Amino acid sequence: MILAITVVVPISMSYAADSAHKGKVVHKGKTKRQQKRLKINPLTEYENVWTANAETNVYQNSAFENITLGYSTTNGWDYGLSLLNTQFLGGNNQFQGDTFFSIAKTFDINDDFSIVVGSQNGLAIVNAHPQRWYNFDFLDSRYDATSWLSLHGGPYLANSAITGTSRQIALLMGTEITLMKNKLSLQMDYISGHDALSGATVNLLFNITPRSQIYMGLYVPEQNSGNEFAGIIGFNISTHNL
Repeated sequence: MILAITVVVPISMSYAADSAHKGKVVHKGKTKRQQKRLKINPLTEYENVWTANAETNVYQNSAFENITLGYSTTNGWDYGLSLLNTQFLGGNNQFQGDTFFSIAKTFDINDDFSIVVGSQNGLAIVNAHPQRWYNFDFLDSRYDATSWLSLHGGPYLANSAITGTSRQIALLMGTEITLMKNKLSLQMDYISGHDALSGATVNLLFNITPRSQIYMGLYVPEQNSGNEFAGIIGFNISTHNL
């Protein structure tokens, strides 16, 4: 199965672009873009595998599309390229999309425990002045407690462009529960803090075929994060059985 943390992120910018509502939202001299999706955790379970993901995030007044392509090598390296936060419904009259490149390395301690060190970096390609560089670095430890339960967690470091406040160090954690082997699973992830990254996602994943998967879920914002609730609908496809 794909183990992935997906985070809805409202990012504060110094330029005027409210991508979820018409007009501008000004707060302390800055314009705030509404919530964004940031996929930060790569597929690391298999080697020499390509994966692709398409996901729609539905908010109260808008909807965004996210596309991600990833590759896992035979020596523990994982790479990803994403075009995120492309709005197709709501009060937005211009193209907006954030491009991210991710890289991670997995260190296997034993058959059940591993550590992943990774970084995701990106920027808004168009309609962003001045440009802001997004950076998210993390260390994620993973433990397969049983054949049906996996746990993960660790610290992350995110810059102010992503958090919307200042550079932050906090924790990420989550679990995946297999409800029906090779068919149905429940994935839950949480990002600590009270900034733009903070909140939880809950997704129910269903394998249509051994190599294709759909999922539906909900994003629940953390208190004082300024985020909104969002519905999640996604599709995964892989060159290896999921």
